[in-house]
Amino acid sequence: MLQWPHVAVFGALPTVGLIAGPSYAGLIFGLGVVLLAHGIVTERRFPVIDRELGLIAVAFAMLCWASAAWSIDPARSLVSALDVTAILAGALVFLGGPPLADRTLERLFGVLVMATLLGAALVVADDVLGYPLQSLISGRPDPIAATKYNRGIDYLVLIIWPQFAFVAYRRRWRDALYLAACVAVILAIGASLAGQVAALVGMLVLGLALWLPRAAAPTCTGGMVLLVAGLPFGLRFLAEHRTTLAPFVKSSGLHRLEIWDYMTAHVFERPLLGWGIASSIGVPITQDEMSHYVVQQGQGIYPHNQWLQLWIETGALGAAIGLAFALLVVHRIQLLAAPLRPFAYAAFASAVTESCVNFEVTTDSWWAALAASGYLLARLGYRADPR
Repeated sequence: MLQWPHVAVFGALPTVGLIAGPSYAGLIFGLGVVLLAHGIVTERRFPVIDRELGLIAVAFAMLCWASAAWSIDPARSLVSALDVTAILAGALVFLGGPPLADRTLERLFGVLVMATLLGAALVVADDVLGYPLQSLISGRPDPIAATKYNRGIDYLVLIIWPQFAFVAYRRRWRDALYLAACVAVILAIGASLAGQVAALVGMLVLGLALWLPRAAAPTCTGGMVLLVAGLPFGLRFLAEHRTTLAPFVKSSGLHRLEIWDYMTAHVFERPLLGWGIASSIGVPITQDEMSHYVVQQGQGIYPHNQWLQLWIETGALGAAIGLAFALLVVHRIQLLAAPLRPFAYAAFASAVTESCVNFEVTTDSWWAALAASGYLLARLGYRADPR
């Protein structure tokens, strides 16, 4: 059984992945391809596809393909449907890999913790020296180069919770302090407000799950139902009061409020099936709407909220499929060993927070980061409790 690539890939996530967030897709899905090829060639074995996750993935992929029939940009929707299919297939294949041996799992988490410390040291050194490393990689000068860490920081917030679960389960409290210090430094140096808020929300949910363990699942379940069902109305309300909120948000926040203003207006024009996958950047903006915007300059911008993107591109049906996925994740967290659940709920809360302000539904590195976090928790849970 091929084991060592897991250690190498996960060791690269807090270092290579922190510097270049998009590399998550190549690392995680590349590992999935390696495992698939190795299993077929040497063991005559195919990955075990999770039935419930597979059904949800198939349903969403079919909706994306079908949406090209009513899309305002059919060609773009067809390309995006292909992307969605490839991303979901890659995630399912990666997650369907064989269980790791106990020794390999121990080594993997040990390397992951050390790699996180190294990643923090790289960010600090790059910041002190004026971002020569990120400027070299991204081709952009300081201070623009500093923002290129944002995606890697957002993804680090997702994979840090399984690490905390591991060190807490093994009672390695010194490592827990090191990890906490590293994350705090990275979040403080970085420019990712989304990562900072996601980490804070994760901490709050972790506290809730530790203090009131029975309330965590109902809270996450009810919160997701309210979020998905009420999102078009909630964002519409915020967008209409953006003038009041403007003094309290950054320029990027005001930009999002303006995007959400005209995006939510178009949600209600096609509420059931939406405008077609990947078509949100082409929804029309009236001159009257443009006259009220300060930052937004025209079409070509994605919603900056994955749940809003589901609503506007795939309608209530797509949003319902997304909700089904989220509720399945909450259910699966309840099957983990009790000491691990609070950290899994924290990872879930951090992911939902980031999904509300960043990335597209078709961002492959985002799905790779989700798969990586879920894989770590599932494998750690499998070791702690075979369920």
